[in-house]
Amino acid sequence: MNKRLPVNVYQEMYRLMVTAPVPGMEPQNIRVAVRKQRLSIETDRRGPGQERKQQYVRQEWTAGPYRRTIALPVAVDATLANVTFDNGVLVVMLPIATRPRSDAVTLPKVGTAKGRLVRHVGLPPRPR
Repeated sequence: MNKRLPVNVYQEMYRLMVTAPVPGMEPQNIRVAVRKQRLSIETDRRGPGQERKQQYVRQEWTAGPYRRTIALPVAVDATLANVTFDNGVLVVMLPIATRPRSDAVTLPKVGTAKGRLVRHVGLPPRPR
């Protein structure tokens, strides 16, 4: 069962920022893509088959899988996107563009910042 991933979206002068909590995820489990002015975030369930049968009194969160696609309020240049992940929070920075980029762009696997600034720049899709 996929959980709806909550996001915060805010706009600064030259960029759009999207943040999302992804508890229990590892960077290699997270995929971020921008296609036609829509941002998609997907995660896999971490460690499938490792969960024990628990008799929960209350269970309010699990470690994925998460799926969310949102319409972006402005045109962005996904080829210059930066994605970071640290302390269970995913941050996607998308520069605002003067016109939308219609090419599908998938960002490389997300890495952990661990106290450092880590940039993951989007790349155009590879030719098939």
